[in-house]
Formats: sequence, C-alpha cells, structure tokens
Amino acid sequence: MRVAEIAELTGTTVRTVRYYHSLGLLPIPGERGGWRDYDLGHVARLSRIRWLVQAGVSLETIRRVLDEPEATGVERIDDAPAAGAAEARSAAGSVVEDLAGALAAVEDHLAEVTRQRDMLAGLLERARTGSTVSPMSPRMAAFFDRLEQAAPDEATRCAVRKERDLTDLACYRGQMPPEAEFLFVDPDPRYDAESLALYSQDPAELSDAQIEQRARAMVSRLEARLTSEHLAALANSVDTEAVQALFRLITTTGYPDTRLTQTLEREFLTAIDRWRPSE
Repeated sequence: MRVAEIAELTGTTVRTVRYYHSLGLLPIPGERGGWRDYDLGHVARLSRIRWLVQAGVSLETIRRVLDEPEATGVERIDDAPAAGAAEARSAAGSVVEDLAGALAAVEDHLAEVTRQRDMLAGLLERARTGSTVSPMSPRMAAFFDRLEQAAPDEATRCAVRKERDLTDLACYRGQMPPEAEFLFVDPDPRYDAESLALYSQDPAELSDAQIEQRARAMVSRLEARLTSEHLAALANSVDTEAVQALFRLITTTGYPDTRLTQTLEREFLTAIDRWRPSE
C-alpha cells in the first residue's frame, strides 16, 4: 500500500509517517513501480507507535520499547533459550523503567494541570464577585482595597500600594505564611484608621526609638485582637523559618525601611516565643 493509505489506516498524516522515517522509528519500505510499498508489518509498527504516542510516551522511549521486542511478553522471556534469558529480562527491565518514567511524567503534568485548574476556578470566582484578581487571598486584597479608598492623601495611598505590591510578591513566591491572614482584619473603622496612621509615617524619617515603638505597636495591635488561646495556636502552627524567609524577602526589596524590617522581625519572633504555652 502507498503512504497515504497507511496514514489513513492508522489515523495519522503522510507528513507524520515521513517524520517517523526520519527518526528511524518506522523502517522505510522498498519501492514497487516507483513508489514505496508498505506492508502489514509497517501498519502494525505504525499502529503501535501511534498507540504509545496517545498514551503520552515520548518518541525516544517508544524507540527503545519497539527495539526490545523480547520485553513485550513474559512468555517469550520464559521460553527464551537459557543463554538469552538474562538479556531478555534485562530488556524487559529497561522497558519497564522507560514506561514508568513516562507514567511519572504524565502524572506530574496532570498534577500541574489540576493545580492550574484550581487556580483558574478561584480566580474566576473572585472576578465574578468583583474581588481583585491577585496572588494574595481575598481577605488581604479586601484590606488593601479598603485602605486605598480611605487614604487621606496620595502619599499615604502610595504607601498602601507599595505594601500591597510587597504582599503580592510574597504570595506569588509562596513566602507568605498562612498565619499572616490574622494581620489583615475584616472591616473595622478603628483598626483601619490606626493602619492608615502608620502608613502615613515615612519610616526613613523616624528615629531608632520611634522605629522600636512602631514595631512593638504592630505586635501589640495583633495581641489586642486575639485571645491568648488564639495566640498560642498561632505560635504553635507558624513556621519561624518561613517568617524569617519572608523578612529576608522584604529586606531584599528595600521597602519600607531596613531598620523597621529588622526590628519587626525581631519583635514578631520574640512575640511568637512568648505566645507559645510553657511546657
């Protein structure tokens, strides 16, 4: 049969058949009457190639699988002469490894596609409800939306946006500890006003003593909102190494101020130790 016929019979294209020839996957048949004459053996091999491709097996792996026919059946291995039995079993093991690797690759891809699907579903839901589409949680986004709208001047609004950008970056990089949700409260006029007052201050203009006072005030605000039981649970669940990694990221950006970042890190780590119930 001609190339167009074998392509149609196996559900592929003439171009693909020729591509397999170029890779050495499919033997080139002899000619008859000036055109290549494919036989049933070519059809069977091409069918197997297409079958393995549809299973997600790479062409390189397919080459190894097809070049080791002894590995396709246990009976053939068991019936092989003693001199060739070890070689046949080795070939079978190689095919098993290749197919196991192909399966692992497909499973990894499936996991990634599942993750993307879940992300898109979450983003779609947020878009439908009018929430900001962002790597940060809806609660965090709502907090920054609220403060931006309530900011009394452009300088304060700019500071809120920078903090938002930093939070976005940390969430995108996966470096925002889940416990940080406690820092972003639901609508609370008093808390929002206090937050805006802090954003209105330029840390670069504060003295070291004022930096210390501001850092302690931020920890105290959290302690005032949560019960001792909540603080203990928070301290027990938080990964202090993750907290340190977050502050290293903040330091790398240079915002809002290195002194404030370092002082906040120290105060929060000290507070976490203090919140943990004594043994």
